[in-house]
Amino acid sequence: MGRQFSLKTGCKINLYLKIIKQRSDGYHIIDSVFYPLAKPADHIDIIETKGSGLTVKCCPPELENEQNILHKAYDLFATATDFRPGLRIFLHKNVPVGAGLGGGSSNAATVLAVLNKMAGAQKLEHYSLMSLSARVGADVPFFFSNKPARVKGIGDILSPCAVDLKGLMMILICPRIHVDTSWAYKQWDLNQESSGPESKGLTSISTTDSNSSLDEQLILSNSFEKVVFRSFPEIRKIKTSMLENGAAACVMSGSGSSLTAFFRDQASACRSCDLLDRHSIPFYFYNL
Repeated sequence: MGRQFSLKTGCKINLYLKIIKQRSDGYHIIDSVFYPLAKPADHIDIIETKGSGLTVKCCPPELENEQNILHKAYDLFATATDFRPGLRIFLHKNVPVGAGLGGGSSNAATVLAVLNKMAGAQKLEHYSLMSLSARVGADVPFFFSNKPARVKGIGDILSPCAVDLKGLMMILICPRIHVDTSWAYKQWDLNQESSGPESKGLTSISTTDSNSSLDEQLILSNSFEKVVFRSFPEIRKIKTSMLENGAAACVMSGSGSSLTAFFRDQASACRSCDLLDRHSIPFYFYNL
């Protein structure tokens, strides 16, 4: 039996996401703020086996297909380094799929990091590894640093971003709705316009409140909301209910379907948790 690794991989939320334009190659230029979360988290067990090639077993089993991003990560790394170990990966998914949380990208970053560690003299330097990871998926490079970042380009231009959320309570809401990212981008393209930041009264934490610890320059908004809410009104309904129950802000993450609601007082947060629980909508609570 070869080397074994047992790891947890978290996820991210978008506090801000503006789609700037579509490039000629089909990719989109974005401006976003990514914020990492340790939960929900997937569990990955990686076992080195004899021979070469990758086998992926998943829970749920419907993720066991060649379209799984882990196959792309392995193939690109093997092509770049000629390091092709035998690997068996067991992936237990807890991060919702199609929720805009980057769970698959987090998985891919973890597998690339393990491959690079195993590769010895064939390993990639940091810049080359980051470049390769961006080819695996636009969100993948972020998960190597796993710290708040301003993200530009197609998701491959990262810079540190000081985001202080201390003193706030947060609910990550994960409706049982799958929103396909490629579909969402296509809908945005058809809409032929980039949605600007929504009014602070609807989305953003008021920066005039002296108790707010959110960076004054950060306006919570998401260009995808306009097109996603049109096709999935139940997501809009959840956002509205959070604001009506006292959330200081609520914004969709990525292309959805997850939403992040921020609260300044515990009573409003508890009331919102009770509402979600009554409607059997999965959520995670964070005391920041």
